[in-house]
Amino acid sequence: IGQASKNWRLERMALLDKCVLRLAVFEILYLEDIPPKVSIDEAMEIGKKFGSEYSSSFVNGVLDNIYNTLIQEGRLPKESEC
Repeated sequence: IGQASKNWRLERMALLDKCVLRLAVFEILYLEDIPPKVSIDEAMEIGKKFGSEYSSSFVNGVLDNIYNTLIQEGRLPKESEC
């Protein structure tokens, strides 16, 4: 998460944003029955409802970066392969 959140160290992040990011990353990595895009969308909704006005877009940006990195590393299949 720290590497994917450019210019934001974990210590600077809002607690809610960190928790949402951690939950979504866990879902993406370990819960194969939940499509990664669903995890990202749900994390954005939680950020929108309970976070700051910027939480949703921040969470989306970080998770999208993580998702694309995992695909490039071969740890997740490309969307067309799902």
